[in-house]
Amino acid sequence: METNWSEQQKVIFNEFKTGNESLVVRARAGTGKTTTILEAINFAPESKILLAAFNKTIATELAQRLKNPKAEAATLHSVGFRELRKNWNGITVDSKRAEDLARKAAGVTAPDNVVFIIKRLASLGKNMYPINPTVEDIIDIAESFDLIQDDDNGNSEWDTVRICELAIKAMRLALEKDGLVDFDDMIYVPVVNNWVAPKYDMVVIDECQDMNAAQILLAKKICKKDGRIIVVGDDRQAIYGFRGADSGSLDRLKVELNAKEFPLTITYRCPKTVVALAAQLVPDYIAAETAPEGLIAAKSPEEMFKGADIGDFVLSRKNAPLAGIALHLLREGKKTIIKGRDIGAGLISITRKIKARSVPQFLEKLTTYEERHATRLRASKKNADAKVSLLQDQCDTLRSLAEGLVNVEEIRSRIEALFADVDNKTGKNAIVCSSVHKAKGMESVNVWLLEDTLRANFGGEEANIAYVAYTRTKTSLYLVNGLA
Repeated sequence: METNWSEQQKVIFNEFKTGNESLVVRARAGTGKTTTILEAINFAPESKILLAAFNKTIATELAQRLKNPKAEAATLHSVGFRELRKNWNGITVDSKRAEDLARKAAGVTAPDNVVFIIKRLASLGKNMYPINPTVEDIIDIAESFDLIQDDDNGNSEWDTVRICELAIKAMRLALEKDGLVDFDDMIYVPVVNNWVAPKYDMVVIDECQDMNAAQILLAKKICKKDGRIIVVGDDRQAIYGFRGADSGSLDRLKVELNAKEFPLTITYRCPKTVVALAAQLVPDYIAAETAPEGLIAAKSPEEMFKGADIGDFVLSRKNAPLAGIALHLLREGKKTIIKGRDIGAGLISITRKIKARSVPQFLEKLTTYEERHATRLRASKKNADAKVSLLQDQCDTLRSLAEGLVNVEEIRSRIEALFADVDNKTGKNAIVCSSVHKAKGMESVNVWLLEDTLRANFGGEEANIAYVAYTRTKTSLYLVNGLA
């Protein structure tokens, strides 16, 4: 592929070489986006280029592959942190700063759960509404992310409006120098304080569909007035709206930058049969002529348990079925892990909220916990069904994990043993059970997909999730039903 460039790639190379306008490259799954952009940068005449990567791991990989000496790869957080340190000397990164500022905003008498909500709202506010947020903006976040105070504690002092006002206060406190910063502050503080100077002739924003508003704003600020911004991403892989990603960023930036658009729609990873299936959702998706035919086959759960092997993926829209599947595979003597250490941490957090020792007592209280919170969620104004679905998923996952155990501490130990951070390299050493969200950016020869967990017919982000799920395979896609 690196020597036999497609016509689409050649057009992009030429635009990097001779053009003077900003660009949008709409790159579908497995189309060689990274390889294409790295090669295109070699043609760019600009004297100072930034390739903005989504996270530190990707930035390190890109830096090793960049050949143009005038280009650098970095995360936008690292770029922002450099600017921040120029203005705040001697600062220390402290992950507890957000909690401390939330406590300061709320006062020492505020309940811990209120402080937690203020902390989360301030964090999301920094990412989604960094410039002059209104109370209405933060209320919108609170409703969208289920950060509404429980109303069963009889304490009306901490209503939603007041909590959102305090979240804005915590955001403003973060702009005051106290010798500390946290991860969000690395972008939020220099952007809001207008410390970011234009220094790059070209800024290439990779995985733009996963970037939040603050990151995109920083990227625009560091580009010179007569420079070019290249926006690269796949709007149909926008599945992180729940964490504040700006899913409409490609189309919006195309208008804001008056940018020209170029497609990258020929996949070199996915087999033809899988591309045909995915193209029902994303019509411009095309398989390379050299792609293998591949295989799509319906499989029973029993066939999956027998046939799944080391390096295979088991994917689900929801996490709950994965727990039971992983335990079953482990009993079959097959090394299995569940991707998402942070998911495990969230489940452990629920076990600590529910005061119980024995598993039967825990399961009884878990049902009460689920019913109470589901009632409150259904009364919320936004995304009630999605919020209830997530709650049910978490509770069902815990029920599966509790199977055969005696006390709650054993549940926590099982969670810690099963849930892990996995990438394409470590994923080759075990069967990887993963939600579709967690599998984004990964690939495997064989994918076992719990088809009845998908909701592609809902359209929007749900259709995007199905598209991401289909396109994780390089050879075989097995559609499994009957376990969701």
